[in-house]
Amino acid sequence: MRVHFAPCLDSEKVLKIAQYLPATYAELDRRAKWMRGKWPKRVTCMSNAEIVDGRARGAGHGFTYTSGSNSGTIWLNPDMTWQGYWLVLVHENCHHAWPDATEGEINCRHVPSIYEAVFGKKLTPAMGRAHGLGAPVTGVGDRSYCR
Repeated sequence: MRVHFAPCLDSEKVLKIAQYLPATYAELDRRAKWMRGKWPKRVTCMSNAEIVDGRARGAGHGFTYTSGSNSGTIWLNPDMTWQGYWLVLVHENCHHAWPDATEGEINCRHVPSIYEAVFGKKLTPAMGRAHGLGAPVTGVGDRSYCR
């Protein structure tokens, strides 16, 4: 599967996650067979206003729409680490596969199990939070702190 990353995203970070994308999408396809070939194909940057607005609600790392004309795009906070790019990309794709899933289900069950399948090691809650999975700080909104 081909995914287009907008030039506003850090090219070194994009190159770093690119090596993991074949295994990532294979794992997503294995878990969500109904989505094969239907994943968003465009990834672009969140604006500063979108990041600030997201932070106010305990987020600010990325977003997507699961229906409508923008459903083929994922927006990422360009200031995250390469691990953040990967984690939030997978998180947002999970919203497409399981649109009724809660933030907690995605962050505490789906993303960690996909991470383990792709990287061969466990994703700890601390590592996930450090790179953009869940709220940026404890106590801000209910954005699924995994314990």
